[in-house]
Amino acid sequence: MILALLMAAALSAADGQSPAPVPAPPTAVERLPVAAPLKPGEKRIKMICVTDAKPGSRFTQKTCYPLDEWKARMENARQVVSDYQMAPQMNPGR
Repeated sequence: MILALLMAAALSAADGQSPAPVPAPPTAVERLPVAAPLKPGEKRIKMICVTDAKPGSRFTQKTCYPLDEWKARMENARQVVSDYQMAPQMNPGR
């Protein structure tokens, strides 16, 4: 199959004819809206979705949060870890 294609290309080049020009891709691309247009009084809310599994389970659950709530959760988690790391360690044996 490949040999036949190579032979056809060689024969067309041997005839002195140049290969047909490749058409240029279209320059203008029509953009389609991703979501429906908003109604008056509505606003778009950026959502963050995470998929996680409960411990001991193979089933996952997708949970979505608004961006501002997600940032608040991440800041709270960072603060909890920081507080835990800064807490004095209790070593009664030393």
